[in-house]
Amino acid sequence: MKTKTNFTWSDAIIEALKRNNFVASLKKLHEVAPVIYAQHNEVKGLTPLKTINERVQRDERIVRLAPGLYTLQDKLKELPKEFNPLTQSKEQKENVNHVSMQALLLQLGTIYNYQTFTPDKSKKYFNQKLGDFATISDFPKFTYDRIIERVRMVDVSWFNQRELPQSIFEIENSTDMKNGLSKFMELMDFKTKMFIIAPQTRENEFKRIMLQPTFKPIEKQVVFWNYEKVEKLYQSEKETNELRSQIY
Repeated sequence: MKTKTNFTWSDAIIEALKRNNFVASLKKLHEVAPVIYAQHNEVKGLTPLKTINERVQRDERIVRLAPGLYTLQDKLKELPKEFNPLTQSKEQKENVNHVSMQALLLQLGTIYNYQTFTPDKSKKYFNQKLGDFATISDFPKFTYDRIIERVRMVDVSWFNQRELPQSIFEIENSTDMKNGLSKFMELMDFKTKMFIIAPQTRENEFKRIMLQPTFKPIEKQVVFWNYEKVEKLYQSEKETNELRSQIY
């Protein structure tokens, strides 16, 4: 039986960040922090991941760099310029947000037991690459080459067991949504769910564009999600998956 100490879940998260060069994805914290905590205390309760999710939001020593990516407040000045919110340019911030969203969507797809793909496998997610989160490296050839060539460039794709596209996601920080929607049009004859992921401030713009006759064939397939929804869904599904694993 573990000896009761003053070592808290926040302490475990901070130690996990230190072991990961002071920047870690939420996935990494979920993996490492419980192991560290268990070295000091008996783990009680069924949802340590929920506790971790709460602590990274409430503990002032922990800073959210982007959706699903965290560091320590006193280490901000030591971060590479492109990751430091105090020094990064608007373009760099958008790039970090974009890659973070891709990483979360790839992980969500895996939780749902889909095969996941991104064309940006070599993109850096701090000390990892997006390819580390994808489950397949080759885009399934489920239809004509001319369609494949365009659709494979969508930011994130989920495929079912028959290697057909279940859901596709295009992340739009500030770029023209019409470009992403034009890729979606290639799948108008498939039962594919399509998502535009963007800051909440762009939802009205999305709605205006979807009123254009050009995109009427896919109007019932396309949904707008903001960044916060993706992040909350990921956290919720990780917690649920953790509980489910203790039953089966």
